[in-house]
Amino acid sequence: MKAIRLHRTGGPEVLQLDEIERPEITSGQVLVKAHSIGIGLADQLVRDGRYPWMPELPTIPGIEMSGTIAAVGAGVTSHKEGDPVVVSAVPGRSCYAEYLAVDADWTFPCPAGFDLAVAGCLMNYRVAYRILHSGVRARAGETVAIVGASGGLGSALLDLANAAGLETIALARDAEKAAFAKARDARHVIDTKADDLTDTIMKVTGGRGVDHFIDPVGGADFVNRLDLLAIHGTLVLYGMIDGLPQDDVFAAQCARWARCPAVRVFSIHSFDHEPEATGADLKLLMEMISAGTISPAIYAEMPLEDAVEAHQHLDDGRIRGKLLLQPNRDEARFTDQ
Repeated sequence: MKAIRLHRTGGPEVLQLDEIERPEITSGQVLVKAHSIGIGLADQLVRDGRYPWMPELPTIPGIEMSGTIAAVGAGVTSHKEGDPVVVSAVPGRSCYAEYLAVDADWTFPCPAGFDLAVAGCLMNYRVAYRILHSGVRARAGETVAIVGASGGLGSALLDLANAAGLETIALARDAEKAAFAKARDARHVIDTKADDLTDTIMKVTGGRGVDHFIDPVGGADFVNRLDLLAIHGTLVLYGMIDGLPQDDVFAAQCARWARCPAVRVFSIHSFDHEPEATGADLKLLMEMISAGTISPAIYAEMPLEDAVEAHQHLDDGRIRGKLLLQPNRDEARFTDQ
């Protein structure tokens, strides 16, 4: 089968298309034939060697996939051949391939007729749902600022925050992404290249600040986001695009003691041993999609062998919505947003 592998870390060019043996399944596993493979921040961090849970090389990256059951291992009664499924491969990865052998417990049924391309977006929504409802325990009416609100996970956060009745403030890096977030019903949109972030947030919140500031970037500016919080507000870091914060974050909290700011780091790996919780979340999210409550935006569907180009889009910050790799696709299709 065809698979994208990393033999070394680095830029998009290190993603290598290899021909390897189709994986054999063991007892309790299923073989999934890929339909859509999600690309995201975790894949980027694995590729450039910065992920806290780095696998040994060579490795097949990828933690999210939709597809159909191609074979069922001994003892598996929850699936049968041909079933449409979505896979959470967060613990084991290896989704950038035509086939994936995975424990049946981490493979979840899709309703009949459910769009498998949309299913390929579900893991972003699952992470976003847990950030909002476990990471910050958001309540209707609270304000939430979302950094990178036009990306795959950012747009999922925006969609789910709107569904939860939050006052959404979308942060985007240019006018095109700001327009995308506005079209996705962000209550307020800040173009961080054109607008002063602090002044604009204080203006739209009446000087109060935001209840939750959700950030995948980190880096040197992270500690300054404490000044954007309302009293008892929460600053969440779920990625490290610009690296980990270098300042003493706890000292900065103590310097703002009277405002009681909270800082949380979030990773979906905290649910690595809870497939039942994952399944419950995915079922709820599929029901919300079917009801039209949320609607994933797909930026592009690209052939598996275009992984290098796909990651270049990711590195360049061009993606609005979700980018998918599809082994059965012959040429890329970009969606007009």
